[in-house]
Amino acid sequence: MRLDRLDRWLGPFLMVLAVIWLWLTYTYIPGARSETEPGPQAFPVLLGATLLGLGVLITASAFLAARHAGAEDVLPAVMRREVFIVGGIFALLVLYAFLLEKAGFVLSTPIVIVLAMRVLLRRQSWRLTLFLAAGTTLCCWLLFAVLLEAPLPQGSWRWLFF
Repeated sequence: MRLDRLDRWLGPFLMVLAVIWLWLTYTYIPGARSETEPGPQAFPVLLGATLLGLGVLITASAFLAARHAGAEDVLPAVMRREVFIVGGIFALLVLYAFLLEKAGFVLSTPIVIVLAMRVLLRRQSWRLTLFLAAGTTLCCWLLFAVLLEAPLPQGSWRWLFF
């Protein structure tokens, strides 16, 4: 399959996905309490708008870009490692959804980041892995829980300690 034909399908697919994402965001995530603050919808709407823009760019480039006269861009065969990464990401997202409910945001986020870096990306440095897991969790907690005052999942284990 030529890359321009793939892009003709990928771009509209991303646009449809973005519209569904934006609809779900406006339907299920509450808006800001006042006009001066961004509220919990701000980041998901920004992600949806970015995805929509990328879909438009991919579609436009597929239909408007001039192709080389004799050269075809052929997709290479899917490698075993790529299939493992895609399946692993799906499994990690399912695990993350389960852990968010049971363990809460603060515990489940670093666990998933460590698993992604060590198992999927095969990073060897424990120092880098732990630094990124702790830093990402802290930054997300500060941004969403403290700055935006969005409720993060607490988990069902907290009743043991309080």
